[in-house]
Amino acid sequence: MEETKKKYVMKPLEEMNVIDDFLFTEIMADEKNGLEVCRMILSCVLKRKVGNISFTAQKTVPGVSEGSHGIRLDAYVTERRSDCGVGEYDISVYDVEPDKCAEKKADLPRRSRYYGDLIDVQLLERNTGYDKLPELVTIFILSYDPFGEDAMYYEAGSELKTHPGIEYDDGIRRIFLYVGGKLSEQADGAERQLKNLLVYINDSTAENATDDNTRKLDAIVRSTKARKGIGIKYMKSWERERFLKEIGREEGRAEGRAEGREEGIELGSSYHLIMLIKRKIEKNEPLELIADELETTADEIRPFYDAIIKNPALEPSELLSTL
Repeated sequence: MEETKKKYVMKPLEEMNVIDDFLFTEIMADEKNGLEVCRMILSCVLKRKVGNISFTAQKTVPGVSEGSHGIRLDAYVTERRSDCGVGEYDISVYDVEPDKCAEKKADLPRRSRYYGDLIDVQLLERNTGYDKLPELVTIFILSYDPFGEDAMYYEAGSELKTHPGIEYDDGIRRIFLYVGGKLSEQADGAERQLKNLLVYINDSTAENATDDNTRKLDAIVRSTKARKGIGIKYMKSWERERFLKEIGREEGRAEGRAEGREEGIELGSSYHLIMLIKRKIEKNEPLELIADELETTADEIRPFYDAIIKNPALEPSELLSTL
């Protein structure tokens, strides 16, 4: 029986949303925009003004020993909570993680636990008291409902189960935000502001920019999508992700197929490059400008450019056969 191959479809850059990994990463890559977005998300979630913050995008945290599982944090944020000094006790730490992997929903509580544990290992230096361990808040922004209650906001924390009236404060908060969750009838203004932000993060269109926060975020999204060279960067990123998925699918098969897999990726890259150049030619952009926007040289893309000019009616797949 012939095996059915899964088809990976490349979403146009123009249709990408903040919750998509590539766009969120690119927003965070700009320090000014990254700080603004982190401050916006934290202020809405915590329902207070956020003070002096700094952040690291795509922070890699190694495992506790060689061979242990490491993690990558989408946005690792620290906040100075007071003016008492620079000691660790003045700091709160936040991890912001957009996530669309609904198929791994069951793993989410343990994933959150592991993330928190590895972050804590990095925070407490040798000979430092446990009272200096900062407050840690992990915030998952999810395209799926993690607990099936159709709520916008879920929060998990530690408790003394045998004596629930006694506070058990270990400094950890785990917050799960479902972008499609409903507001309660008693929702206050801050909760409605958070809802507006989540709607925009999930569907980043001008129509969903309905308040000051989302209008600011929309401006950041538009400027990020218009950034020089981002189109070709997105194409390469998508091809890399597709290749990694294909490797997973092909695991255990004959090694002789590896060469064909590489050729397929190369053809896929050429296909999407032709598609990008074709769109720009349709806007009457000259070769030099197209090359500049794609952050390459005119000589590098000239064969594709000439083929499109010579056969403007052909589809990208048909143009590939002419090269």
